[in-house]
Amino acid sequence: MTEHHGVAGISSWAIRNPIPVIVLFVGLSIAGIAAYLFLPVKQFPDVSFPVVQVSVIQEGAAPQELETQVTRLIEDAVTSVSGVDNVTSTITQSTSLTTIEFEVGDDPQRATDDVQRAIDEIRSELPREIEEPIVRRLEIDAAPILTYAVSAKGMSETELSWFVEDTIARELMARPGVAQVARVGGVDREINVVLDPGRMSAYGATAAQINEALRVSLVDTGGGQARVGGQQQNIRVLGAAESIDQIRRVEIPVAGRVVLLGDVASIGAGAGEEQGFARLDDRPVIAFQVMKSPAASDVAVEDQVLAALDRLRAAHPGVTIDLIVSTVTETRESFTATVHVLVEGMVLAALIVFLFLREWRSTVIAALAMPLSLLPTFVAMWLCGFTLNVVTLLSLTLVIGILVDDAIVEIENIEKRIERGQSPYQAALEGADAIGLAVIATTMAIVVVFTPVSFLGGTVGQFFKEFGLTVAAAVLCSLLVARLLTPLLAAYFLKPSRKAHEERPMRPFYARSLGWALNHHKFSVLLGGLFFAGSIMLAGLIPAGFMPPSNPGYIFLEAQAAPGATQADMERIVEATTRLMRSNPAVARVFSQTGASTNAASGADLRRATITVILKEDADVTTEAFQTQIRPSLRRIPDARVVTQGEWGRPDLEIVLSGENGPLLERTLLQLEREMRGIPQVADPRPATPPPGPELVIRPRLAEAARLGVSAQTIASAARVATIGEMDANVAMFTEGERRLPIRVRIPLEARQQLGTIEAMQVPTASGGTTTLGAVADIGFQPGLGRIDRFNRERRAAVQADIPLGITLGQATDAVDKLPVLQNLPPGVSITPTGDVEQMQELFLGFGAAMAAGVFMILAVMILLFRSFLKPLIILSALPLSIGGAFLALLLVGLDLTLPVLIGILMLMGLAAKNSILLVEFAIEREREGASRRDAIVHACHERARPIIMTTFAMAAGMLPTAIGLGEGSAFRQPMAVAVIGGLISSTALSLVLVPVVYEVIDRLEQRIAPKLRRFITEPEARSA
Repeated sequence: MTEHHGVAGISSWAIRNPIPVIVLFVGLSIAGIAAYLFLPVKQFPDVSFPVVQVSVIQEGAAPQELETQVTRLIEDAVTSVSGVDNVTSTITQSTSLTTIEFEVGDDPQRATDDVQRAIDEIRSELPREIEEPIVRRLEIDAAPILTYAVSAKGMSETELSWFVEDTIARELMARPGVAQVARVGGVDREINVVLDPGRMSAYGATAAQINEALRVSLVDTGGGQARVGGQQQNIRVLGAAESIDQIRRVEIPVAGRVVLLGDVASIGAGAGEEQGFARLDDRPVIAFQVMKSPAASDVAVEDQVLAALDRLRAAHPGVTIDLIVSTVTETRESFTATVHVLVEGMVLAALIVFLFLREWRSTVIAALAMPLSLLPTFVAMWLCGFTLNVVTLLSLTLVIGILVDDAIVEIENIEKRIERGQSPYQAALEGADAIGLAVIATTMAIVVVFTPVSFLGGTVGQFFKEFGLTVAAAVLCSLLVARLLTPLLAAYFLKPSRKAHEERPMRPFYARSLGWALNHHKFSVLLGGLFFAGSIMLAGLIPAGFMPPSNPGYIFLEAQAAPGATQADMERIVEATTRLMRSNPAVARVFSQTGASTNAASGADLRRATITVILKEDADVTTEAFQTQIRPSLRRIPDARVVTQGEWGRPDLEIVLSGENGPLLERTLLQLEREMRGIPQVADPRPATPPPGPELVIRPRLAEAARLGVSAQTIASAARVATIGEMDANVAMFTEGERRLPIRVRIPLEARQQLGTIEAMQVPTASGGTTTLGAVADIGFQPGLGRIDRFNRERRAAVQADIPLGITLGQATDAVDKLPVLQNLPPGVSITPTGDVEQMQELFLGFGAAMAAGVFMILAVMILLFRSFLKPLIILSALPLSIGGAFLALLLVGLDLTLPVLIGILMLMGLAAKNSILLVEFAIEREREGASRRDAIVHACHERARPIIMTTFAMAAGMLPTAIGLGEGSAFRQPMAVAVIGGLISSTALSLVLVPVVYEVIDRLEQRIAPKLRRFITEPEARSA
C-alpha cells in the first residue's frame, strides 16, 4: 500500500502526538460554544445594498406638478452620479420619492454622499414651497420587527399620542439595538388658529398674511452682542408667546391698519387634524412600530423591548400595550426548529453508522465528527461577522450529513484493517494515511462547488455570501477532524477485532452487476446518457418558482378607496374589511392603518390602508390557502379595491411597462389587463395605479390678475395656507412645557367643503389691498392622476395580479409572457422585470454561473490530483447522475423548483464528485502499483463501495428530519432536503456502476492518445537539439 506523506501524512503525526491534537479540539470546542452564544440571531443575513432614497414633500402639490417641478430635476441630477444602475420614482399627492439603485459592490455611504451633493447642487432650482429634501440610505433591516397597540383609560387621544412618542419611545430608544420607534395613528397637539372667512373678508386679511405675521413675531432669536457696564453680553430677542392670550393679541398689518388676530380667528390648544388612523379589530388605537439597527440581533432586540415594556406597564398600570405582529417570533421559532433538526440529523446519521459498522466504539468516533466540526464553524462565522439567520442555518442543515462523511471513510478503512488482523494502532497509522489524499480531494470538491456562490453578483450574491463560506468552513473543519482526531481516537480507543472479516450479502450481486456493465460498456454508457436525457425532460415537468411558500401566520391586505374618498369613507371600508375577516374562524386579530407613521419620509396617503390579518396559532389553514380562500369575498367590499399582498407587502405578480408616450402606455396596459383576464394562471388582474380622482383646479384669468398684480404663486400660497396650513418649517411655534407646538393657521373644515368659501377667499394685490379669489381666477373640477410611477426617467405603468393556489411564479410569468400584447409591444413601450420576477431571473442566471464555476473548479482540482487531463472527465461524468433522482423526488412529493432546490443541486454536484473521487483515486493507485485496468477498477469498487454507501445513507439520514418538514421554517428547507436525498440515491446507485465503465473508456482512450501527445512534445525538442 502506497503511503502518502506531507499533508496526507498528518494523521501519523497526530497519532504519535495526541496531546497537542486533544488540546486543539478542546480549545476549538470551548471557543465554538462561546461563539454560538454570541452570534446574533436574525431573520436575514447582513447585506449591503447601495440604495439611496430622496424624498420631497410639498403639501398640497398634485403629482403632475411634482413630476415636472421636482422629480424630473432630481432624476436628471442623480443619473449623472457615478455607479447609478436604476432610478425609480413614485409621485403621489404632496410627495415625490426617488429611489436610486447603485451597482452592487459600491460603497453605500459614498453613494449616499454623492446623491446628497447632487441634490444640493440643484436645490435652488426646486420650488421654495417644498420641505427640505431628505436623502437617506435604505436598509434591508429598516422594516419594523415589532408592532404594538396602546390604549389607556383616562387619556385623551392627544395625551396618549404624546405618551407613545415621549415616554414609550424614550424608554425603548435607550435600549441597545433599537434604532427607531414610530407612532402609527393618533394626533399631534397643536395651537389651532381657525380663521373666520367672513371677518377676514371684512378686514381684507389673507391666511398667508396672518401666518407670516405669527412666524416673524412669535419667535425667540439672537440679537448679537453688547458691551454695557464694561462687560460683554449676548443679546436675545424674546418674542415667543407664553400664553394663548398673547397669541390672540398679535397684531396683523392689513392695508395700512392693524387687526388683532383674535378679531379674525378663534385660537386654542387641541388636536391637529387627523392624518390617518389605526384600528385593532373594531376599536381605534394608537400603535407604534419598533425598528432595529442593522447589526443588532432580532431576538436580543425583542428581549430588550419586552423588558422595557414590562417596566412601563408596571409604572403605568392604566396603560395597555398589546403585541400585534412580531416578525421575531418566526425567526426565533425557525432558529429553535433548525437546532432540533440538526440534533435529530446527527442522531440519525450516527444510527446509520452503527447499523453499518455494528460496533459502538467506531460509531462514537465517527459521530463525534459532527459536533466537533460544527463548533469550530461557529468560530469561523463569528470571526467573519456572520449571524445565525435563515441562510446560515440552511447551510448548517445542508452539511450536517457531510460532516460525518470524511470520518466514516477514515474509520471504515481502519476497521477493515483491524478485521484483517492488524492492531488498532497500526491500522490507524496505515489506514488513515492511505486514504488521506482521497479524503482531502473529496473535501475540496465540496469547497470548490460552494465557494463560487459567495461571489455571485447582484442581489443573490449579496444574500448568499454567508451561505457558501459557511458550508466551506464546515467541511474544512470536518476535514480537520477526520485527518487529526478520527485516526487518533481510532488508534487508542478501538479494540482488536474478535471476528473474521465478513462478506456482505449484497456484494456478490454488486460484483455481477459491475461485471456485466464493464463487459457491455457501450450499452451502459448509452443507458447513462438516456437517464440524463430523461432527467432534463423531468425538469420541464416541475413548476419553477422563486421561493417556496412560507406560513408566517399573518397576511397583508391593501385597501384602496375610490377617487375622491374622504377619511370617513376610508374608515367605513376598513370597518367592512375587518368585519369580514373577523367572521372567519381562522382569524385571531385584525390591525389596520392609514396614513404615514411618524418616521415616514413621505406624506400620508389617506385613500390607502394596510390591513394585517393575524391568524390563530391553531388555525387549520396555511396563509397561502387562506389568501386564496378570502379573495372572492374581498371583491364584494363596496367602493373599494381590497387585495391580498405577498409576504413582503408586494403583489404576487407585477408586470411593468415603461415608455414616455403616456396615452400609448395606458392603452397598452389596458390591453394587457384584458388579455390577462383570459388565462387561468393569474387571478384578479388590475392596474397598479389608482384611477384619476377629482381635482379642484384654479385657473388665473391672466388679464385681470395682471391688472391687480396677483400672480399664480400668490394664489397658490393663499389657497394652500388657508386650506391645509403652511408647512412646519414656515409656521410659528408655541412652547408648552418640554414640547414645541406648531401654530397652525387655516379656515374651518366645514368652510373648505364649500366652493363659495374658496371663491370668496382673500388674496393680496400689488397695491397692498386684497381681492377675492373668484375675481381673478376661474375655479372648476377636472380628473387628475392620483399617482405617477417612473423608471429610468420614463413613465411606467403596471398590472398586478394574484397567483392562484397551486400555480408557481414561473408558470404565471410564462403564461403572461406568451400573451399577444407582450409578444408585439408597440414601439416606445418596453417591459421591465421587477420584484420577484426580476429576482427569479437573476437567481437562475446566478446559480447557473455558480454551477459552471463549480464544475470548472472541480475539473481544475482533479487535474492537479490525478496529473491527467482526461481522468477528471470520469468525475464529471458522475455529476448528471444526481439530477434525475432530485427531479423525480420533487415530482413524487409535489414540490416546485425553487431557490432551496438549486442549493441542493449544488450540493449534489459536490457529493457526486466526492463518491467518484473515492473510486477513481483508489483505481489509479492500484494501476500505479502494477494492477491491470480491469483489476484496478474492480478492486476499487470492492474496497470503496461500502464507505460510499455508508456516507450516502448517513447524509440522507442527517437530512431526513428536514425532508419530513419538521419545525418552523421547514417549508423553506424541505425542498432542498428532498432534492438532495433523491439525488443521493440515484447518484450513488448509478455511479457505482457507470463510473467504473467510464473509467475504463477514458483510461483506454488516454492510453491510445498518450504516445501521440508524447511524440508531439518530444519531437520539437529533439529537432531543436
